[in-house]
Amino acid sequence: MKKWIIRIVLLGALTAAGYAGYTALQAMTAQRQLSIATAKVRQGDVIVRSFTRGELRAVRSVTLTAPNLFGTVQVTKLAALGAFAREKDLVVEFDDAEVQSRLEEKQLELDQIDEQIKKAQADLAIRDNQDQVELLRARYAVRRAELEVKKNELISAIDAKKNQLTLDETKRRLSQLESDIKSRREQSQAELAVLREKKNKATLEMARERSRLSQVKLLSPISGLVAIKQNRSSVMMFGMQLPDIREGDQVQPGTPVADVLDLSEMEVLAKVGELDRANLREGQQVNIKLDAISEKQFTGTIKSMSGTASSNMFSGDVQKKFDVIFSIDMKQLLTALGARPEQIAKVLATAEANRKKPVTASSGGGMMAAMMAAGGGMPAGMGGQGGGMQAGGGMQGGGQMMGAPAGAGAEGGAPGGGQRGGGGGMFGGANLTPEQQTKVRAATQKALNGKSMQELTPEERTAVMAKVREEVAKQGITLPQRGGGNGGGRGGGGQGGPGGMMMPFAGGNGPFSAKDLELAKLPPPPEEDSQMEVLLRPGLLADIEIIVEKIENAINVPTQAVFEKDGKQVVYVKNGNKFDERVIRPSKRSESTMVIAEGLKPGETVALADPNEKPGDKKKKSEQKPAGGGAAGMPMPKS
Repeated sequence: MKKWIIRIVLLGALTAAGYAGYTALQAMTAQRQLSIATAKVRQGDVIVRSFTRGELRAVRSVTLTAPNLFGTVQVTKLAALGAFAREKDLVVEFDDAEVQSRLEEKQLELDQIDEQIKKAQADLAIRDNQDQVELLRARYAVRRAELEVKKNELISAIDAKKNQLTLDETKRRLSQLESDIKSRREQSQAELAVLREKKNKATLEMARERSRLSQVKLLSPISGLVAIKQNRSSVMMFGMQLPDIREGDQVQPGTPVADVLDLSEMEVLAKVGELDRANLREGQQVNIKLDAISEKQFTGTIKSMSGTASSNMFSGDVQKKFDVIFSIDMKQLLTALGARPEQIAKVLATAEANRKKPVTASSGGGMMAAMMAAGGGMPAGMGGQGGGMQAGGGMQGGGQMMGAPAGAGAEGGAPGGGQRGGGGGMFGGANLTPEQQTKVRAATQKALNGKSMQELTPEERTAVMAKVREEVAKQGITLPQRGGGNGGGRGGGGQGGPGGMMMPFAGGNGPFSAKDLELAKLPPPPEEDSQMEVLLRPGLLADIEIIVEKIENAINVPTQAVFEKDGKQVVYVKNGNKFDERVIRPSKRSESTMVIAEGLKPGETVALADPNEKPGDKKKKSEQKPAGGGAAGMPMPKS
C-alpha cells in the first residue's frame, strides 16, 4: 500500500514539474516574440528607389606604351602625375643614347661603303683605261701582222709561213684579251653591285634606327590628365604595393607607361544587383553625389548597362552584379566647381574636338619597326628597296619604282639576287601603260633630285609623293593612294611578298611630325596649372540614387518583413501576443520596400524577423547557404 502511495506522489511531482516547464517555455516564447522588431503596414505614395555606389572616370583615354628600342628602354623624362597635358605635349621620353650610338655606327658604316664604292669605281675606271690601251696595242699588232702577210708573195715560203703564224697568234691574243677584259668588267660590276646592296642594307638599317629614334618621345594625342601606370616589371614581394613608374626606371617594350584621360567628358561606373537591374532602363534619370562635393547634387542618366553579371572574388561582396554606366551633366558639374561660362564653353569645345578623334591605344613601336626588328627588311610593296633580304640572294628590286604595275618593275638586284621587282612602290599596283610608267619614273627621278627614298625622312617622302602625283596629274595620270601589285621578284629562291602602300617609319608617333617631336615639352605640374579641367580627378567615389518608379496609394512593408516559405511569399502578422503566418502577393520590390498587391491591410503590424525560428536555425542556414542568398536575390513580377 505504501508503494502505491509513493508512486502516486512521484507521478504528481513529475506532472507538476512538466506543467511548470511548459508554462515557463510558453512565457519564454511569448517574451521572445514580443522582443521581435515589427513594422506597420503603410498605405501611400511609394517611390521605388535604387541606390548604388560608383567611381568617376573619363569617357575617353589613351594608353601610351613603351616602344621596342632594340635595347635598354629607360625613362628619362616623365610628366607629373595629375598634370594636364595638351595635345602634342611630351608625356614620356626614353633614353636614346644606345639608339644614337647605333645610328652613328650605321652612318659610319654607310660612309665607309660610300668610300669603297668610290674606290671601286675609280679602280674600274683605271682598269678600263689600261684595258683600252692593251686592246689598242693588240689590235695594232694584228693590223701589223696582216700587213706582213700581204708580203708573202714576195718572200720565201718559210718567211711567209712565219708571217701567217704570227697573224694567227696576234688574233688569238686579241680574242683572249677581249674575253679577259669582259670578264674583268663583269667581275668589277658584280663587286660594285655587292657594295651597292651593302649600302642598301645599311640605308634600311639607318631608316630603322631613325624610326626607333622617333619613338623615344611619346606625345599626347588629346588634351587630358596624365595618369602614371604602375611599374609591374619591378621585383615584387608578397604584400608589397606596386610602385609607380618614375624617371630612371627601366621597362619592358610594350609596357603601359601612362594614360591620358580626357576630363572634358566624365561618366560614373557602378554595379547594381539583380533586382535593381530588372527595373532599370537606358536613359533613366539619376541623382549623383560626389564624395568630394557632398553638398552638391548632380543629374545624370543611365548611359548603358551590361547584359551579364559578374562578381569580384577579392571583395567582401561575392554577389554577382551588373555593370551600369551613368552619364553626368558636365555643364552642371563644372558650374558647381566654380567654373566661369567661358571656361565651361572651352571644356565643352575640347570634349567635342576629342570626340571627333579616333582615339585608340597608342604604342611606342609601330608595325614597321616590329617587322624590321625581327631580322628582315621591309616587306615587298612597302617602299624602300623592295622586300626584305632573301636567303642566298640580294635585295628585292622594284621598291624604288613608283607606279609599277604587277609584273613590271625596275631591275631588281645584284647577281644571285632578285632579277625583276614586282609592283610594290609607293604607288604600286596602278594599272599603267608602259608609256605612263615611263612618265611616272621620270617624275619620280625629278622629285628625288638624285636622292634615294631611304635617305628621306617621312615628311620628305610625303612631299615627294605629293609632288609626283601633282606632276603626273598634269599629264592625265591618276595614281592610287595604295598599291596592290605584286612584291619584289624572286631573290635567291624566295618569292616576293604582296604589294602595298608605302609606310613611313613613324612608329607610334605617326600622327606627329619631326617638328612636333622636337618642340614637344612636358606639361606643367598640377600645382602650377590653374585650368578648371584639373579640378576633376578620375577615381572619385559617388553615391547614385535611381528613381525607378512612383506608385500612388500603394500598400507597402519593409522588404525584411517578407519571407519565403515552401515557394510562397509570407509575412507574420501580429495577433495579440503571437504572430500569424499569412501568404501575400507582392507587386513591386526594391532593396528596401515591398509593394503588396493583396494579403495585407493598412495598419497591421508585421514582424521583421521569423518568430518561429529557433536559435539554432540561423546557424544551420548560414552553413547551408552562402551569404546573400535567399528571397532577397529573386526578381519580382511587375504589376
